[in-house]
Amino acid sequence: MKWIDRQDALDAALARVGAQSEIAVDTEADSLHSYFDKVCLVQISLPDEDLIVDPLAGINLSKFGEVLANPAVTKIFHGGDYDLRIMNRDFNFTVRNLVDTSVCAQLLGYEGIGLAALLDRHFGLKLNKTHQRADWSMRPLPPDMLEYASTDTHYLAALAAKLREELVALGRWEWALEEFARLENVRYKESEDDGESWRKVKNIGALDRRSLAIVRDLYRWRDALARKADRPPFKVLGNDALVELARVKPPSLRELAAVKGLPRYHVDRYGRELVNLIRRAMEIPEAELPEKNEPKPWIRDKALEGRIERLKRVRDKFAKELKIDGSVLAPRHILAAVATTGSLDAPAMREWQKKLLGDAFLDALKPEAKLF
Repeated sequence: MKWIDRQDALDAALARVGAQSEIAVDTEADSLHSYFDKVCLVQISLPDEDLIVDPLAGINLSKFGEVLANPAVTKIFHGGDYDLRIMNRDFNFTVRNLVDTSVCAQLLGYEGIGLAALLDRHFGLKLNKTHQRADWSMRPLPPDMLEYASTDTHYLAALAAKLREELVALGRWEWALEEFARLENVRYKESEDDGESWRKVKNIGALDRRSLAIVRDLYRWRDALARKADRPPFKVLGNDALVELARVKPPSLRELAAVKGLPRYHVDRYGRELVNLIRRAMEIPEAELPEKNEPKPWIRDKALEGRIERLKRVRDKFAKELKIDGSVLAPRHILAAVATTGSLDAPAMREWQKKLLGDAFLDALKPEAKLF
């Protein structure tokens, strides 16, 4: 294992990396420890060495981006969707010719598709999960964290080879190749804040409009504080405490201190701000309070639901025979698209799904069709 935080060491290592036919890649970020999360480590495994690169050292990673974009080098990830997004966000990297062992496991019908489960299944290895929620931005990183990080890529090439053998034996490798090609197009997209993100807080459905105003204002206060301190919002004030404050509406510091689930630290540090925020929310005119997210009236299309159910029965029959999860074989949004259009032209439908299920789906939509 080699720790790399100097440009000369990185350039020398990347000369070796670029000469490989395949490499294993992973990243570690600090989303659980900062508001503005970032790539803190890039792990790269070759047949005879594991590299751990420190992007926080200010080194130029552009040559690594060239390797990722080079279709002559196979890049092996596990659950790479997030890694692809954050590398695209932080470094504008794109990846060509990738293999994802998580996707392979899904297409094989494995129940456990996490890396720990796969390494245990194929190599009898028991991964230590102690550092799953670690702060990867800390420096220096202790040896046990470095070992944990390198393990994420050390076995990926051997694992990918085993999974490919199984997929080829089952005639599903072409399925995997199509899924990999789709992953290559993953890009980071900035989420748009419409001012309503506070509605994603759980357990606010039963709150009245006044309480919702408190949730909204506390949420925005928390977000501003978290952004300024570069800390995750939940470390400023947890959602459960936020909802409880909205429910109880404490008018003073004494009542605030009695709120269930609110740590004394928060009362001492933010008490006056919280009480003032709640007091101002209590003074908002009724007409200006946020509306409740009432269930919108929806006329159920029974005919469409019937067609979706027919397709689901066909899909589930195939899934049972292939010993694969139905949601992997054809998720509901694909069933709904086929049922709505009566065709296989749904943009999300893969070619392998059309070849495998297409005729059976179209037959099932015929009025005279009799299902098993």
